[in-house]
Amino acid sequence: AAPSTLAVDPVRIRRPENEEQPIAPIYGYILFTDREEGLILVGAATLLDGDPTNNFLERTPIEGQPSFNPEGLLDGAISLTIAGNFVYVGCDRGLVILDLAAPENPKIAAIIESDLVSEPRSIAVQFRYAFVADSEGIKVVDVTDPYEPRLISEATYEIEDARNIYVARTYAYVAAGAEGLVILDVEQPERPRLFMKYDADGEIDDAYDVKVAMTNASLFAYVA
Repeated sequence: AAPSTLAVDPVRIRRPENEEQPIAPIYGYILFTDREEGLILVGAATLLDGDPTNNFLERTPIEGQPSFNPEGLLDGAISLTIAGNFVYVGCDRGLVILDLAAPENPKIAAIIESDLVSEPRSIAVQFRYAFVADSEGIKVVDVTDPYEPRLISEATYEIEDARNIYVARTYAYVAAGAEGLVILDVEQPERPRLFMKYDADGEIDDAYDVKVAMTNASLFAYVA
């Protein structure tokens, strides 16, 4: 995952007369999850500095180690999403929220244990809420304060095989395996409801992932 689709260089020279504000260090990195190594940090600022001779990617040590996985906390990590300085990781332990204000010295902000969020496969964050696709369906977490997240138990929407989720404005698009594409109305995030299911007359029977994007001024959902 990258913190932005825009090329934002946190180490570029900023001119005081332009009143430019500091850029968060996390924008200089690409983040990876690994089932055994946990969180891997890769420096990417060299891709943004205008010098084509140094465009190589290498791991950045985290607290002097090749990766971040204290006492196996992030074992089984298979998904992550970035929102601001916070990283949401789905792993065997459940949903782990990390504070990467200083990327090379992460802080554990909070953990929602696996008895509440089981096998989280995908996380989408929009405004004050994290939408999690896990083995039971879609769950909603209030992350107004990422150090004090709150699972909204009554907001669970059961889906037998929710594999991935993409939230765009007031709808959540769920790649739901044999069910195809499940679209939820999340205008009221704490009360998600079914908008529709779409499987293209049975053609979409093994949906793994979905992304929503504008193409030629039209809105499309791209389903793997």
